Amino acid sequence: MLKLKFSKLTDNFNYFLILFLTIGYSISPKLFSKTNINFGIPIYITELVIFFISLFLILKIFLNDGKFIIGAPLRLEFMLFYLFFLISLFTGLFLYKDFAFVLRQSALFYYSIFYFLVILTFSDINNLSKLKLIFWLFFITTNFMAFKYFISIFGISFFNMIGITIEGMGGSGYFYISLLLIIETGFLMYMKKSVFTAIFFIDVVFLMATSVLYSVRGSWVAAAAAFIFLWIFIWITPGLKRVLNNFNIVLLSSILIIMFLGLFVYIYRINSSLNLFVKIKREFLSIFDVFSGNLSSADTATRWRLNANLNTIWRLTTWKEMFSDILMKPVLGFGFGNKFLSASTINLGWSTGTREGWVESHNYFLSFLYRSGFLGLSSFILIIAGFFRYVFRFLRNCLEERIKIIIIGLISCMVYILVLGMFEVVLEIPYMGSFLWMIMGLVIVITNYYNKKISTIRVDEI
Repeated sequence: MLKLKFSKLTDNFNYFLILFLTIGYSISPKLFSKTNINFGIPIYITELVIFFISLFLILKIFLNDGKFIIGAPLRLEFMLFYLFFLISLFTGLFLYKDFAFVLRQSALFYYSIFYFLVILTFSDINNLSKLKLIFWLFFITTNFMAFKYFISIFGISFFNMIGITIEGMGGSGYFYISLLLIIETGFLMYMKKSVFTAIFFIDVVFLMATSVLYSVRGSWVAAAAAFIFLWIFIWITPGLKRVLNNFNIVLLSSILIIMFLGLFVYIYRINSSLNLFVKIKREFLSIFDVFSGNLSSADTATRWRLNANLNTIWRLTTWKEMFSDILMKPVLGFGFGNKFLSASTINLGWSTGTREGWVESHNYFLSFLYRSGFLGLSSFILIIAGFFRYVFRFLRNCLEERIKIIIIGLISCMVYILVLGMFEVVLEIPYMGSFLWMIMGLVIVITNYYNKKISTIRVDEI
């Protein structure tokens, strides 16, 4: 009996830690993520949560005499993933001997442990009430974040008086707003008419407007990809075609149109004296300049003043140079801890990364390739591909409409994160990268819950 009570206590404590992490990041991620703990490397809240959840799960396993079954698919894929992680880790420690920097870069891999920690924490779940609580608290805190950003645009700084500033969001508020927007849209397409339908519809419009005002184009592209994915899978999943009524078609179409209009508005704001189509033309020409090698300090300065999408040019120039380096060690990469700094962008006048001596690629494909080579990237792709294959198989066989909608919404959030990671630093950031793996874990928890429920019904029928 004592063992059972302690086991229940550890589950509740770990649940609280996951809740604490999710809600804290959706209020003020940059401030919340920091701690005053430093062992030559800054320790984030994310690492502390991983440590304590792991500790209590080990105690739980010990109290159960080592008998603990994890209902997590893709175990073989993750074994390969961690094998290449260890190779990259030991390579970095041996070659570069910067322990703190090596560990910080390895976050790209070790945040993935949340996949297993979430599944283990909810291994004994008998209903979805705990997951509902996570959603509703995430709903409240993310809307709070969106509201304080929205009013800041009009110069209202009320929240500064209570110590919550826009800077505390670290410029990443759009990330959480987009995740909530995707999930709510999926719910709207499923919900029957009620007061919650009206609340969600109003909130979707508000979140959409706030997302556009953030002016993060990579997020708009990622959100557009997620909504297209959401639309397609609601359409092709058996038993859900009926929810594509006129309201839902208009809803999804409006979101996509607003996202693309936001992109044009952003381009127009770069230099309002130029014609919109001239700006779009110059933006595309700047991309060709990077890959053709036509950029020089003199003509680039002129083009920047007239066009110019600095972020696009910086990223493409950095990607091009990093990929050239990758070709020198394509199989296993350079390992963690090798400090990459683009000489081309420095020659063109950028100072980004010069103080630190290194920059991130803003593209997780290149990050994996640079640190772990094609083998490391392939192991990551195997996990993602295997996960989606598992989910698609489940959706074909699932008979409960509510479960299907929840899972499609969650995997649409995954699409958003994966697409966004092609343009921004996401998987390496403690308050962003952990969400991909936690969402994957939650999807498996829900599928395990459904499968357990169906098995119980079949046993009762017999």
